[in-house]
Amino acid sequence: MLAMATWLPLVTRIRNIAEHACTSTGEDPFSHARTTLANPLERLLIAPYWVNYHAEHHLFMYLPCYHLPEVHRILVEKGLIKRMEVRPGYLDVMRIATSRPL
Repeated sequence: MLAMATWLPLVTRIRNIAEHACTSTGEDPFSHARTTLANPLERLLIAPYWVNYHAEHHLFMYLPCYHLPEVHRILVEKGLIKRMEVRPGYLDVMRIATSRPL
């Protein structure tokens, strides 16, 4: 119960910011969500079940979560990753979301 009242809301808020904050709402579906390349600790504490591959999830919602890393690899190989917002970690995304616009 303690985790549901403390950790879960915090992690859910961080993931929501990482997945959708400061992304495009334009015509290109590749830019509507962000993929965050989570390190092992982030995967353990913030992003289990490959939720960090959120842009891939938006593109292929019907795929099971365990296929999302493979989809990411294929998108990189095909050069489509250039159309996506991909960040190296959750700290990087939080810096973007909390910075002042230029």
